[in-house]
Amino acid sequence: MSLVPTWSRAAGGSPAVLAIADSAPRAHLSAKMLGDLPDSGGAMGLAVLRSADTPSPARIRAALEGTRHAGRRIPLLTVGQVRRLIRRRRPDAVLLNCSGPHVEALSWSSRSFLRRYRPVVASSLPVPALPASEGEWMHRSRVDLVVAHSHREVDEYTTLGEKLGLRGRVGLASLFPERGERSGPGARKRIVFAARPGQPAGALGCEALLSTLSELATDRPDLEVVLHVGEEGHPELMGVRQSMVESGRVSQVSPVVESGPLHEQFERARGLAALGSLPVLAAVAAQVPALVLTDFGVGWDQGNTVFEGSGLFGDLKDLRACRFHKPNDSWGEQNHFHSTSDDDWVAHLYELCARATGGLL
Repeated sequence: MSLVPTWSRAAGGSPAVLAIADSAPRAHLSAKMLGDLPDSGGAMGLAVLRSADTPSPARIRAALEGTRHAGRRIPLLTVGQVRRLIRRRRPDAVLLNCSGPHVEALSWSSRSFLRRYRPVVASSLPVPALPASEGEWMHRSRVDLVVAHSHREVDEYTTLGEKLGLRGRVGLASLFPERGERSGPGARKRIVFAARPGQPAGALGCEALLSTLSELATDRPDLEVVLHVGEEGHPELMGVRQSMVESGRVSQVSPVVESGPLHEQFERARGLAALGSLPVLAAVAAQVPALVLTDFGVGWDQGNTVFEGSGLFGDLKDLRACRFHKPNDSWGEQNHFHSTSDDDWVAHLYELCARATGGLL
């Protein structure tokens, strides 16, 4: 495979942007952000960083479905190969959609190549990124443009950056298209719990969750109760489940265990429950009523602080009673569901590129 991403400089001198991701979800985000650029069919490139957690080519391909990079072969590059690629191609901007340590390593080298060449360095925050974290900011201390995905994140990270004395700007980029009415025929009788690795933590938490799902499936045979373990699986949860099956505390066949892309569950879903984070945001974007469980805590580790004030918080009793909700409109406008016309990250990026060309960065 070529080490050079699909690349061409767009007509009219539009800035050339190289995006580097280190996971399948971040590759999807990078492709979406490249698609937001004017003349996006031209001045862009996308590569995935090779590391201990490099996603498989199949997962990368699946993540890029529905974007302009669908079907393209995306190169896997080491840190050294990324640095050499930037030296050789000299993009106007480098978009680092990676974990904090990878952003820190690559942003340092991207700003230290050559005296006469200095690309603009941008980086997206993790999703969700609240409460604002000094650690996330410090990993991006040498980044020119930090990209947030909600008005609330922009406000909190701007305030924190000023407090820390950091010079980077904070821009806004949408995660989801603007929501319309939910479409698709057919009965919606599926109750989905979206499990993610490490959540809930510990055997007791897993047992409480699995017992609730099993009881719901027994009490409501008219519903299809699904335990969705994602594309990565959930070894701890499945290990606890197997022990409970062997001891006769839960059924082998209910709840149904499924994997694969979460969005495939939405068409038939009556409601989705999770501890927080992206599954709930994805459900809200798809107009699926949701429930954010608070039995296992509220905080950064659970990824559910962002849902404070949304009207989505509840507990296992609510799950068993199928009490799902849609979020408050005012919460949505401040947290990931703003109008796409509010996005300003591209304007910030192009202004910074112009300043870099003039030697003003």
